Amino acid sequence: MEIKIGFIGCGGIGNAHMSILSQIPDVKLVGFCDADESKAKLASEKYGGKIYNDYKKMLNEIEIDACYICLPPFAHQGQEELCIEKNIPIFVEKPIHLNKNKAKKIIEKIKEKNLINAVGYQDRYQNIIAYIKPFFSENNLGFFTGWWVGGMPGVYWWRRKEMSGGQVVEQTTHIFDMSRYLIGEPVELFSVKRTGLMKEFEGYNVEDASAVSVYFENDVFGVIFSGCFLNTSGKVGLDFYFKDKVIEYIERQKVKINYGNKIEEIYETEENLLLKEDSAFIEAIKTKNQSLIKSSYEDAYKTLVFTLSANEAMEKNKIVKIKY
Repeated sequence: MEIKIGFIGCGGIGNAHMSILSQIPDVKLVGFCDADESKAKLASEKYGGKIYNDYKKMLNEIEIDACYICLPPFAHQGQEELCIEKNIPIFVEKPIHLNKNKAKKIIEKIKEKNLINAVGYQDRYQNIIAYIKPFFSENNLGFFTGWWVGGMPGVYWWRRKEMSGGQVVEQTTHIFDMSRYLIGEPVELFSVKRTGLMKEFEGYNVEDASAVSVYFENDVFGVIFSGCFLNTSGKVGLDFYFKDKVIEYIERQKVKINYGNKIEEIYETEENLLLKEDSAFIEAIKTKNQSLIKSSYEDAYKTLVFTLSANEAMEKNKIVKIKY
């Protein structure tokens, strides 16, 4: 069964998925759309397929079995809705939107059509995460700390909060999502921010650093730190403090489990998480089995609301209740 794939968005993450999909049997890349047509042209030259700068035209002209939507946060302007209208399964890169109300309506449309869907939270597919996830059902986690602290990404839109959503929404979203995946649902949070460190960047209006204190429905609490001001190596991951152990998760690398009388280190053995994630999406389409997907659009919506609530708390300087 051949699966024909179209792409809306042919930038860095889009190209990463193209490279992976081209290696999966029975997958054919047939259409590439980007506002910068030169990016679509480069993809077409490498993988074949037609070139477009208008996603509506692409979806109306070619037959596809699934569509990858790999857009900057601000650029989600009806692409998902048209795919759903045409009964096309979608893979959407994170973050899925900047408008939670529009994202919620997309969920409703997906459910109406019962379409296979996935979102690019690839960290959920790690073997080390599968290893530690059962520990969280023991209900003896006290608190946690999380980080995404490093330098500033180079793309222009990332530096404008109205385009990217800021670091919490666009980048640290992986840490927020992993806390949900392992711990459960957050109920309220409070945020603080730091600005004024990155004066050398013209037009930059994203916070330089933030800390989000969050309380979960199972009484666990934690703080998630973000920072994009470093000129040296930073820290990305989570530390979990259980009654009988401490788990240090270094993103996409390893977990270190301290039991007190022994230390266990387990390294991530999956060489390419995108391959695992994309293969699951293709298999879900072939078998019509949504359960193969570890991050659905509906679940990713909850992470979006989580991070947008953190932004709201930063701006209003008050505790925010998380409402899905």
